[in-house]
Amino acid sequence: MKKTVLFISLMIAFVGKSQSLTQANEAAVGENITMYVCDSIDDYSANQGTGVTWDYSSLIGITGQTRIIGVDNPALTANTLSFPTSTFAISAGSLLASYYTSTSTQRMSQGFVFNEPTLGDVVAKFDMDEARVMDYPFLNGSMLIDDFAGQIDFTLSGLPQTSTLTGTVYASIDGQGTLLLPGSTTITEVIRYKIIDTTYTDIVFLGDIEIIRIQYEYYDITNTSLPIFSHTTLIAQSEGSTTPISTQTLVLSSIETDEFLAVNELNTFKVGVYPNPTGNEIKLNGEFSSNAVATIYDQSARIMISANVSNGSSLNVSSLEAGIYIVKIEDKGENATIRIVKN
Repeated sequence: MKKTVLFISLMIAFVGKSQSLTQANEAAVGENITMYVCDSIDDYSANQGTGVTWDYSSLIGITGQTRIIGVDNPALTANTLSFPTSTFAISAGSLLASYYTSTSTQRMSQGFVFNEPTLGDVVAKFDMDEARVMDYPFLNGSMLIDDFAGQIDFTLSGLPQTSTLTGTVYASIDGQGTLLLPGSTTITEVIRYKIIDTTYTDIVFLGDIEIIRIQYEYYDITNTSLPIFSHTTLIAQSEGSTTPISTQTLVLSSIETDEFLAVNELNTFKVGVYPNPTGNEIKLNGEFSSNAVATIYDQSARIMISANVSNGSSLNVSSLEAGIYIVKIEDKGENATIRIVKN
């Protein structure tokens, strides 16, 4: 049975300057753009084809949250030895860097690096089979399917780990039309690049998890080589399950919104769990009352432990088998969740 690990591959495939995406209009090393983080909203997955409209004019921003998207020289990055053949890298602030090469006919990915709270810096190298993410020219109606393989390096419980890695990429230009953004911004002749991928690996303690990324990137390619909007959804679920363990969404806009949502309105309250990974006990810290309830779910959404807690409470988890679990804190009709690893 295949096993999967979170493929936080929020790679931005920068292109521009024509109605078809080509090597000639890729963004150059050194180019960057500030993107504003926005509240979750519909991804308009059904709006495909020619002459469509994507209406994001009512976006609400997250106060003070931005990401710098840039094109880097791989030789100047911290992980240059892991990607010796790459010619450019796409970074999303300090969260992610994806490594690429390209020819006149295609763009290939050699892998990515991201920081994950449990695993630390994760280096995924497609050194056995690179991922083809774009065929040039790539235009409205173009699509591809490609497999990739390699290895993934990370640290778990202080010990370096290496595992094999496989996956599949589905990519297309699924629409061309008008993009509406805040501030009465109307941009015509926008094309949308869609990528769906799943990454599989065998990692001790993490269990059988299926991670699916669905990402849409919008380009005003007559004016800029950089994306002007992106919508990414990550779904984590037990393999074969139809009930997600977690769903995460990241929305980035090059146009600042007119309205903003405070960060503490997104997560109804903050919660921290430590140590993580853990052996026999976890301690809960957060902005919740003495009447809160903590529930621990396994990957099949079964309740394993449920108890009343307060700030600073400890929970005995020694009875749990090694694996990944979700801790949910409910307090006065609000809730917060966090993932833990039991070793």
